[in-house]
Amino acid sequence: MQSRITGTTMPVLEFMLDPNETIISEAGELSWMSASIQMTTHTQFGGGGGLFGVLKRVAGGGSIFMSEYRAIAPPVSLPSRRNFPATSSPSKLLRDTNT
Repeated sequence: MQSRITGTTMPVLEFMLDPNETIISEAGELSWMSASIQMTTHTQFGGGGGLFGVLKRVAGGGSIFMSEYRAIAPPVSLPSRRNFPATSSPSKLLRDTNT
């Protein structure tokens, strides 16, 4: 999986997925997608599964539903944009080795 940010005032975060790679996000966060993406909607992802996971997301101002986007063909692009003017910059995330 690779990502890039394009644009200035209304930036777009674009993920490039290889076959069988998956991204999970709140419902409605994807801007557009190609036919090579399989989308499913769940209530079990993010904040833990089950009823308490849903309650945590709703209490935090999130959505009940989470969308899973899976690449089913050669590399595909999955862009997401902000609904308001802002600037974005990439940050390096460190993997937690304690789990």
